[in-house]
Amino acid sequence: VYVKIDDDVVYVAPHAIANMVRERRRDRCMLVSANVVNHAIMSALHQDRGAHRAFSATEEHLRQRLPWKKTGEVNMSPKFQFERFPASRCVVERWDCAALVHESFLDRAADGTLCIFDFGWHDFNRAGYREHKYIHRSPSVGKEYWSQGARWSTNCFAFMREDLAAADWQAIYGKGDDEEEFTGPLAERMDKHSCAVGSALMVHFSYGSQEEGLLAYTDLLRRYDRLSKRASKPLSGAANQPSGGYRTMEDGER
Repeated sequence: VYVKIDDDVVYVAPHAIANMVRERRRDRCMLVSANVVNHAIMSALHQDRGAHRAFSATEEHLRQRLPWKKTGEVNMSPKFQFERFPASRCVVERWDCAALVHESFLDRAADGTLCIFDFGWHDFNRAGYREHKYIHRSPSVGKEYWSQGARWSTNCFAFMREDLAAADWQAIYGKGDDEEEFTGPLAERMDKHSCAVGSALMVHFSYGSQEEGLLAYTDLLRRYDRLSKRASKPLSGAANQPSGGYRTMEDGER
């Protein structure tokens, strides 16, 4: 079993990779995704579970790159609505939507409630292989065209060599799009569903369109760096820790 991880994944939960590999070895799914925070499909699943909290930011927050202010336990703002759609505007276009998702994750890491992100198991192809219709854009090669499929972001997924045997590599080489091919035509060609495992929690920092705003107006990368250093420390009093071995933050650590 192979596991592909994007270079902008900033958090991997304990046992996440092992849980993905176990699921792939069960042979229920062709490609097995992590449960990815800031994801074009899974952000909607997290939203519907109430995982996203309500946050707001003033001009001062943005100017000084301060953590956003929590204003509620659940995000119900019409300004931040996440559609279950490959080209959901609140995911792939807006940096402030990504900021709200990251603030929610870090806040839940602090109080030991990351378990709310765990949806169990999700079938990307339950509605078939052509569920979504969207405009595919490849700015690097100047391509834009209508596409139809069950596309999902491949930030981290487990697979076996034979899963890619029928891939159209001409659509991938050079400036091609492996994500479009693997989650769309390949899945239909192989007639196999792909899935996501809720216990394999990971965090994807940004889509290209989100990166500039996140880096300019937030200090999130430094906060994830602090979280990673704390998470790598041996756990003390494991019986008192949240499920999955997560370590809660101490006062002043956020």
